[in-house]
Amino acid sequence: MHGSTVEKKIYAIQVATYTALMLSITYTPSLAASVGASAMEIALVFSFYNLAYFLSSMIFGRLADLHGRKIFIISGFLVASIAFLFQYFYWNYYSLLLLRVLAGFAAGIFPAAIISLAHDENMRMGKLSAFGAAGWAMGSYIAGIVSLFFGLKATYIFSSLIFLIAFAISSGIKDTGVRVEKVPKIPLGVIKRNWNLYLGYIFRHSAATMIWAYWPLFVKSIGGNSFWQAATMGINSTAQFFIMFYYADTKRSSSLILWGLVLSALTFLSYSIITNVWEMIPVQVMLATSWAFLYVGSLNYLTTKNREKATATGLLNSSIGIGAFLGPILGGVFMSIVNQYRYLMIFSFVIAFLGAIIFKIGEKRD
Repeated sequence: MHGSTVEKKIYAIQVATYTALMLSITYTPSLAASVGASAMEIALVFSFYNLAYFLSSMIFGRLADLHGRKIFIISGFLVASIAFLFQYFYWNYYSLLLLRVLAGFAAGIFPAAIISLAHDENMRMGKLSAFGAAGWAMGSYIAGIVSLFFGLKATYIFSSLIFLIAFAISSGIKDTGVRVEKVPKIPLGVIKRNWNLYLGYIFRHSAATMIWAYWPLFVKSIGGNSFWQAATMGINSTAQFFIMFYYADTKRSSSLILWGLVLSALTFLSYSIITNVWEMIPVQVMLATSWAFLYVGSLNYLTTKNREKATATGLLNSSIGIGAFLGPILGGVFMSIVNQYRYLMIFSFVIAFLGAIIFKIGEKRD
């Protein structure tokens, strides 16, 4: 298959992946609240989804190094289309929690395999990430439109349909044949080489998901309706696309990572002084810059530093999953005590800034 055709298919499934994920994520806090979930219970929905994502990413990232990329991309999309559709049929809080866990495990099957396949094809990580950001943006805007015409719950059906499209596209991709002969079940060597990046991510993403777990409720508190709850994240993702596509591949990866962590912390602090949705627009652009720098820098850092590319990027996704498991729990405890979004944002700033310090310490040691 001609290289450019392969690239186009990989970009297409990258867009589809993140469109579907964003559709499913956007209104889950509101849907949990609608069945009587408390602040802590809303946080647990996020946490256990991401715990399942963490375990799945760690397992299937290693397997993609051992057995090839394609099988886990195709099977992952098929499983995800089923698991994400099942979410529509929740009937109370506990059924929603269980179905989100199943969705989280399904969502962790394919991301490391996609990234590794793209690297096998010598694709730019910034450009690949840009198409992921385009998917986040499309998912945000589609979620807002779907919510207005079909209701919040219908976003689960649309996410399933888009995973089916990704499955159809991915079935035409040939495996590159790249294998790593031996990868330990617990890859301590990979963890030791990249410990400061993984730990920095855990801190940063714990801070971020404290906020995302309550995002629709936070936006509502400053005057935003269901469309604005989605559109604010769409602004972030749209800006990410351009930064990733045109800029993020041009700088040294370790510098991008450090700036991404610092800007993340400053973004979370900025949320504490926002009073309406219009003030949020420039802050969302800063958020986009922080994540573009951090994520593209990290993918370049890991795929050039490690022979076990799928394992290393799988562990990155696992680090995101750990942070996204811990963050909502910390946020839930905090909100149970303080119950003010402004102070939650300040707490998130402190945690994220610690992540930047940890990464910098590790780089100095290296």
